[in-house]
Amino acid sequence: MKKIFKQTRQIDKEAIIEELMEDDAINAFFIEQDLSSDDIEPALNRLLSFRMENNYCKECKGLFECKQDVTGYRPKLIYKDGKIDLVYHGCQYYIADMSKHNKESNIDSLYMPKMIYEADLSDYDFKRGDTRMEIHNRITKFLREYRKNENPKGMFLYGEYQKGKTFVLAAIANELSKIGAHVIIAYYPDLVRELKSRISDNSLESMIRKLKQADVLMLDDIGGEAHSAWIRDEVLGPILQHRLLDEQPTFFSSNVSQRDLVAYMTGNSQKAEKMKAARIYARIHSLSDEYKM
Repeated sequence: MKKIFKQTRQIDKEAIIEELMEDDAINAFFIEQDLSSDDIEPALNRLLSFRMENNYCKECKGLFECKQDVTGYRPKLIYKDGKIDLVYHGCQYYIADMSKHNKESNIDSLYMPKMIYEADLSDYDFKRGDTRMEIHNRITKFLREYRKNENPKGMFLYGEYQKGKTFVLAAIANELSKIGAHVIIAYYPDLVRELKSRISDNSLESMIRKLKQADVLMLDDIGGEAHSAWIRDEVLGPILQHRLLDEQPTFFSSNVSQRDLVAYMTGNSQKAEKMKAARIYARIHSLSDEYKM
């Protein structure tokens, strides 16, 4: 029986190989590659490392308790050019974490709760209203057309509080982020306050430009802001007009319908005011299909 000597201690290679073969993953690798003792003996250190590190992964419940030297990477045995080697690749927790990071990097969330990153169409509730199936079909159609670069219209979702409007927008945003679309989703009342505050530091135009140029823009709770003729005419109007001309998908959620939103945006009964509000309505109507939730 072959022996190796290290620091005066004898190591029984065949006994180690037999012990390694009791590990299901290692034994399957030996069988798959049809390896002999001559193939295995030079790689005993690597095989022992694999067993230890692979056992770490078997018991792991997430990146927060990863015991590997490089967090999130699990070992894999390969046989190449006549020798056994050890390589590393991202585990399922690492891949999920990176997927979430990439998704979030494609979504600019302005004044929105963190839960929007968790919204998923697989959790869509079909039972909360008569239009739920119709809305889901419309979402599916939009995503299909967007993937084909067909410049589909967005959606205007309206209804009472707690009907799931924000969830729907967030779920669509997450689906779009998976295909690399840059999405801005903003809680509109807070966005209005932010835009007003930017007048003093000359950063308003850069913010408006960002809203104009996003691949997909979502304005949540439009109509929930304090009325401002200046925001309506100098900010919202130009943003919507730019997106309409460039055929960029734009989504809205509101507690009121498009028609009622126009009434809200009309500051007084003067004809000029009504015409300005009507122009906003025309742009919103052209950019989005309306659905009640």
